[in-house]
Amino acid sequence: MNSTYLEMVDGFYSNRGMMSSAGIFGIVAISLTLGFFLYVVVFRCYLDPDWNRQDEVEMLLAFGSITLVGSLFILGIFKFYLHIGEWFRYTHYPMRFNRQNRMVYVFRGDDTVLEASWDDLYFNLAPHTRIAGVRIWAICGLVLKDEQTVEELFGFGYVSDSRDHCLHHWEFVRRYMEEGPQAVIGAPGFSFCLPIADKRETLYQGWIALVAEDASNPILKWLMFPIHVTSFLGRLIHRATSKVPLWPADVEVACRIAPDDPYVRDSSTNPVGYR
Repeated sequence: MNSTYLEMVDGFYSNRGMMSSAGIFGIVAISLTLGFFLYVVVFRCYLDPDWNRQDEVEMLLAFGSITLVGSLFILGIFKFYLHIGEWFRYTHYPMRFNRQNRMVYVFRGDDTVLEASWDDLYFNLAPHTRIAGVRIWAICGLVLKDEQTVEELFGFGYVSDSRDHCLHHWEFVRRYMEEGPQAVIGAPGFSFCLPIADKRETLYQGWIALVAEDASNPILKWLMFPIHVTSFLGRLIHRATSKVPLWPADVEVACRIAPDDPYVRDSSTNPVGYR
């Protein structure tokens, strides 16, 4: 944060890796299945001196069909995770709220940036999804084509099962844009900034991002531990295949920070050990 803009991560940043873990499981399962059939074809058939090749054509057709279907499934998994931005995209998808020109910039992930006026955007609080019967709330920004048509939607960098927590998060952004950085500089919880603006997160930071939401509940954090471990493996794949996002030059120019800005807060202002 500074006097010019407030930068936030996308709404899926903290849980990134959960979806990837499912994709990894699918690819591994299909690969093992194909490997088993390949083993049977090679070692139980062609390398078996007693094999009479009676069903060779049928066997090769079956193996070829299974291989084709399995390969298409793997390709589909890769295409899906490319589409949702989990693999071979970006480490996170930032957004900037510029209070000087009252513009909002959203990094889409396809090398384009959504630019919309703060005063023209419509914001709403809506149930995002349900996990084990728990309603998850999210704040969304809507670009309206007209009063009845949503042209584009983006999610804020916070999702919670607490409606009040989401409203607190929204109030932080609203006060920044309407009243300035001095109105939120002392807000509870605003002691640290994520050190990911120009580099990948560390392994420890990635783990903390996954478990932080459940850490305050002594029962839930242990119930979720196996899921967190599995998700962390998916997060490692995401981290290894993704690159750090860079804003276009015109956005950087519009978001230029004054050299004597007293309200600059970024990872360099974090306590030692959290930079």
